Amino acid sequence: MPEPDKRELIALFEYARPRIIQSMELRHCPHSGFYNPVDDECTFCHQGMECVWMNRNDNLVALEEKSIEELKQQLLMAVDFVDANLTPHHLSRRKCDCDNCAWLRKVEETLARY
Repeated sequence: MPEPDKRELIALFEYARPRIIQSMELRHCPHSGFYNPVDDECTFCHQGMECVWMNRNDNLVALEEKSIEELKQQLLMAVDFVDANLTPHHLSRRKCDCDNCAWLRKVEETLARY
């Protein structure tokens, strides 16, 4: 199997980052979206996983320094998030051309090559 191109994997984060940020409700967050693992508010917050993901993958993080395996794992988490937020009419993604479904197919195709 060929080794994945990091640049290709990193480019896929450009869609997921704003998608996850836009879905977050940060008005009442005491940490402005910066996950604090020792704060009970973060531990029990309904957005905990989104905050953790963003803190590991936002624009301030050097994705180039991550391993291929870590990038793939983080992309799979983003896929789960985007997929979970689709409305029921997206059940047949193969026929849907919306941005979400197109990105999900692109990630699936990219990861399948490796």
